[in-house]
Amino acid sequence: PEIVIADRRYGVISGACQEAFRPSVESRHTASDAADSVLLHRLLGLPIFALLMYAVFALTFRLGDPLMGWIETAFEGLATATAGLWPPDADSPVKSLLVDGILGGVGGVVVFLPNILLLFLAIAILEDSGYMARAAFLMDRVMHKIGLHGKSFIPMLIGFGCSIPAMMGTRILEDRRNRLTTLMIIPLMSCGARLPIYALLIPAFFAPRWHGLMMWLIYMIGIGLAIVCAWLLRKTLLRGETVPFVMELPPYRVPTLRGVLLHMWQRGGLYLKKAGTVILAISIVLWAMTSYPKVGDEALAGLSEEEAGQAALRHSIAGRVGSALGPVIRPMGFDERIGTALIGALAAKEVFVAQLGIVYSMGETDEESETLRGKLRQDYTPLQGFCIMLFALISAPCIATVAVCRRESGTWTWALFQFAGLTALAYGITAIVYQVGRLLL
Repeated sequence: PEIVIADRRYGVISGACQEAFRPSVESRHTASDAADSVLLHRLLGLPIFALLMYAVFALTFRLGDPLMGWIETAFEGLATATAGLWPPDADSPVKSLLVDGILGGVGGVVVFLPNILLLFLAIAILEDSGYMARAAFLMDRVMHKIGLHGKSFIPMLIGFGCSIPAMMGTRILEDRRNRLTTLMIIPLMSCGARLPIYALLIPAFFAPRWHGLMMWLIYMIGIGLAIVCAWLLRKTLLRGETVPFVMELPPYRVPTLRGVLLHMWQRGGLYLKKAGTVILAISIVLWAMTSYPKVGDEALAGLSEEEAGQAALRHSIAGRVGSALGPVIRPMGFDERIGTALIGALAAKEVFVAQLGIVYSMGETDEESETLRGKLRQDYTPLQGFCIMLFALISAPCIATVAVCRRESGTWTWALFQFAGLTALAYGITAIVYQVGRLLL
């Protein structure tokens, strides 16, 4: 009887407490500790984190691709309407500047806005919920061995989507040495802009059974080089003691819709403001380089539209620079055609594919072009194809990334150091791989 009476008394007390009291801070911490026992587990923590990051990227690209298509269609319609202001056969520099330079350049940046907003939306949810602090804690042990902070892993992970928001994400790092080191190695994370190059070259030079392995190998090379470069920077230019990673893990909270949308919009606005204005200026410069000087009409007589475009490109500043680069890039296994395409890819890596189509007088091409793959297969070996991918992976990032690096580092010194350093590293490694490969094959 005593046990039954005590049980009923505590039952009445428990019911009264549930009606009269709200959960305390201590109870929220208890719930957080229970969740952390799973999410921060030595064996389960990293796999759970990997699955969450996969979900973030799946959300970003699956939902973003249709929106990107709408924006791209809108810009194509705007370009067509703008071109319609002139007669069909009109050769107007203003028309070319507006359609090919300004609309093409700005559209190339704005089209990525849905992916950027969705990525920042997912990150804002993880941050406001308290999980992102746990992710940094999970990765600190690995990152600490190469002289970086646990938080450095988050921008590096974002770099697989796009280097621009990844560099902006380094603001979460309080220590300047860690932030600069992370900024310098982010371009080695193979961004989405390089995928069209891989999608073109891997099927062109390698059998289907090797496709997955070659893609995996390219990504692993980038990660390995990033680790080595980070370690070297922390031992030389940015040497210093690694800041201890001491933080209080906040309790889990339900993110508010207003806070998440505010974070997403602020970061998306920064992307448009910083990257868009720079791309506009660079697009005009590249348009001028690929358009001038003009070739004479007599030189184009009897040529098809594609052949005329190729002749005009070779006569332009960009074409001449590509030809002049021939002797310099030959140790890597490249020729003038590859050099000319690389000039156009300075604005964005994926432009390399379209530039190759122009060089081969094939008009508009993409990574699915079997005809272009056949041409490449005739003129180059699998070793040269691999070297092109290797150079695209390691070499200097797009101009917009350089500009954002300058903004985030606060000086042109680090931005130019990154541009020159990665280009020199790509040249050295690619030349060594090609020359050794020639001896072995």
